[in-house]
Amino acid sequence: MAQSFKFKDGKFTESSIDEASVLFFHSLSSEDKQEYVDRFNLPSDVFALDEIPSVAPRFEKIPHQDSDDSLVVVLSNVSNGNNDIPVEDRFETLTFILKNEQLFCFLQEDSVFDQNLIHHYKDKFDSIESVLVYAGILMYSNLYAELQQQKAAIDELNEIAKSSSSGDTLRKVAGTERNLVFLEHNIETLDETVTNLLDNDLFTSRLNNSALEYDFKWYSRQVIKLVHVYRDLLDSVSSLFSDLVSDNLNKIMKFLNSLSLVLASTSLVSEFWGINAGGLPGENSDYGTIMVLILVLISTGSMTLFLKKKDYF
Repeated sequence: MAQSFKFKDGKFTESSIDEASVLFFHSLSSEDKQEYVDRFNLPSDVFALDEIPSVAPRFEKIPHQDSDDSLVVVLSNVSNGNNDIPVEDRFETLTFILKNEQLFCFLQEDSVFDQNLIHHYKDKFDSIESVLVYAGILMYSNLYAELQQQKAAIDELNEIAKSSSSGDTLRKVAGTERNLVFLEHNIETLDETVTNLLDNDLFTSRLNNSALEYDFKWYSRQVIKLVHVYRDLLDSVSSLFSDLVSDNLNKIMKFLNSLSLVLASTSLVSEFWGINAGGLPGENSDYGTIMVLILVLISTGSMTLFLKKKDYF
């Protein structure tokens, strides 16, 4: 399935495929990909790594003898939604090809990226290059929204860390950290792609919009800064959880050691009167057992009070 558009009287309007300047394709089965490669004479590896969106972004220039070079720009968008779904399952690869003054965009079958792009920026399109740049800006806007979701999760974990270090909480920390790792690597790869695209003189000359170019760079810089800040925040929360677990373990070991000292004092008295030799005090007394029990209680109480005074409990 394809949607086709052209620029007519300065407006971005729908058109037939034959007259189109911008085409959006949605069905990306293996057979469809090969059909597009053959029909539009695309590079055979143009859809490489599409199944791994976090590392798929790239910029590639394909030289032509009879026309301007074709440009392949692969971006990676993230769909916002339920934060319980891992971020790697919400990535989608966007493949753009600038070829013979046409822009081809290949998306996943269920993607609504093109609809959102047209809805938000249709009136601002003035060239096929601007369509690609606004697609990048929308992608960064979605990444920003995703980072804000992750920031909310980090804040929640930070509050939980003050009162709990349960296994469920630790699993949430691990899941959030996994999400940020994917986002960080994806954003860094996107930055390389965007930098290479905007360093292409032919592309920027046709775009001919320094303000839009600046906005694109600004979004890229801000998203990179945010993902690094949030990774550092999560690292601090993760360290806090580790410290709390260690502290709880130390408290348990401290209590057990104190308990062993109390029991050791009791055992010392009991074992002393258990010596198989004569001459022990109270050996022949009817109250010998009671006397030993009283000594045990005194020993236990004394050791308990001593350890409590030293804050060993």
